[in-house]
This record gives sequence, structure tokens and C-alpha cells, in this order.
Amino acid sequence: MSDAINRAYYSIIPANVRYDSDLTANAKLLYGEITALCNDKGYCWASNEYFSKLYGVSKKSISTWISQLVKKNYISLEITYKEGSKEILYRYLRILPHPMEEKVNTPMEEKVKENNTDINNTDINNIVLIIEYLNSICGTNYKPTSKTTRRLIVARLKEHYTVDDFKKVIFTMSSKWKGTQFEQYLRPSTLFNEDKFEGYLNQYKNIGKSESGPSSSKIEKFNSMASHDWDFDELEKLQLERKSKLVKEREGH
Repeated sequence: MSDAINRAYYSIIPANVRYDSDLTANAKLLYGEITALCNDKGYCWASNEYFSKLYGVSKKSISTWISQLVKKNYISLEITYKEGSKEILYRYLRILPHPMEEKVNTPMEEKVKENNTDINNTDINNIVLIIEYLNSICGTNYKPTSKTTRRLIVARLKEHYTVDDFKKVIFTMSSKWKGTQFEQYLRPSTLFNEDKFEGYLNQYKNIGKSESGPSSSKIEKFNSMASHDWDFDELEKLQLERKSKLVKEREGH
């Protein structure tokens, strides 16, 4: 259990899964665990026995939850048997992209479907992480489903920039622009722009060297966020708390 808790992999449970009334709460939780393991190797290698020990339930319960997810086309199940026997040699679970999209009729979900074109699961996960970090640092409320935002992030990722590079850009420019007339430019269209991204990233190395730069404690805060396992509800709570704090601070001046 301690090994699982110390993992740095993040999990994602999309709205379609979270609000699916056909799934039990534990099946939804298992889906999140499967996404975390898929982010490690591209597939989930864990056995029912592994999940059984992890959650303290029977292997039969795990099998039932997996069956629910497979039935709803949220995950795929691939089994390789030992030659000439029914003994399982390998069992792979994979997250299916855009689960149950065809049954969603809301304009927002239709936009998500449109925006997912030519974007793989890893890109989607990275986009969510980047936008969550932007919102948490800058107190903004940008959506990871925005077509323009997705295009900009994927373009930079294809140029071999990393999620950590995006965080450095966000942290650096937030430190420089927060509370100034330039705060309005703490937005994806500016920060992730093709002509500006590299320049912003190169400014990160100068953080803490000038009197107006952030303190070392702020840099430590940036580094400590690298392995956070964000939950959508947790993020929303964090944003509300941050906005409430900003309002109180402004009212106090």
C-alpha cells in the first residue's frame, strides 16, 4: 500500500465516468487507479490480486468492477494465455479514448469531442495538468477543453517541451506579471504562443536573482507541485479558496 501511495503518477476520472449511474463508486475509483498505471507504461499491468491488496477487497469484487468498466467501453481488456493452457500469461487494461462520447448531447461535451481530434490520451492528460497548474497559480479558470488552448499546448509538446517546462513558464510569468497591468496576459494564448514560449522559459533561470524576483520558498513551492495528484473537485475547491482570499485581500486595502 505504501508503495502505491508514494507513486507520482496522476489519475484522471472524466465526467462521463464520474457521473455514470451504471457504475458503482468503487468501479469509478478503480478507473482512476487504472489511468494512473496507464500513465506509467501506456497500459495497466496490475492483476486482480494487486488491486485486491491495494483496496482491501476480494479479487471477485475487483473482477466485478473491471467488468462494469469493460461493459461500458471505458477500458479494454486484453488477455494472453500460456500456450496450450488456460493459464493467464499477461493481462493488459487500457483506457479507451473519449468514453461514451456518442451518448453525450450537451454543447460542452460536443466541443470536447471536436477538440480531441488528433490528440492522444497522453496529450489530453498533459493538457489537463498544465491548465490545472495555470489556474491554481494564477487564480484563473481556463478550460482544458478549449480548442485553441489544446492546439497551442500540443504544438509545444510536439516541439519536445515538457509539462515541467510549461509549469516553469507559468510560474515565471506569474511572478513577473501578477498584480501589474500585464496580469491580463496570464492566459494560454500568450504564455504558450509559438513566438514567446521559449523566451519565457529562458527567463526561469533568472528567478530569485533580482530583488523583484520570487523568494526561494516560492521556487520550492513550484517544485513541490510536480507530483501532485489533482482531483477535479479538489482543484475547484482550491480555486474557490484562492479567489476568496484574493477578494478579502483587495477589500482589506
